[in-house]
Amino acid sequence: MKQTELGAAIEAAKGETTEVKTVKVDIFDIPETKAKEYIATREEVAKAAMEVMKPYCVTVKRETLDEDEGEAVVGYYVTGEILMCVILDPFEVPVMKVALDKGTLKEYILAANELTEDMLASRDK
Repeated sequence: MKQTELGAAIEAAKGETTEVKTVKVDIFDIPETKAKEYIATREEVAKAAMEVMKPYCVTVKRETLDEDEGEAVVGYYVTGEILMCVILDPFEVPVMKVALDKGTLKEYILAANELTEDMLASRDK
């Protein structure tokens, strides 16, 4: 699912006066016609993000850090501080899917968290 397709569907759902059926996914209303594909993509990128984070983080889990942002994949450093995080929202998920398909999800997650391989290599897990 491309970011523009889902974003356009969400915007259309917001702006229409006719009733658009939606499905609640986490805290987000997703147009019913896009929900199945969105949920599958969301699960796919969440699992992939967890795998990317595992070599660098002592704990990786899905949790809600901010009720306004919804669920995220969060990787914790040995001190208990968050080392990296990606939000699983309808805008981030399609971008992560593109990165996953291109084989650049690791680079995307590092960049999103303002991290580099060199920075991570200088830290102990």
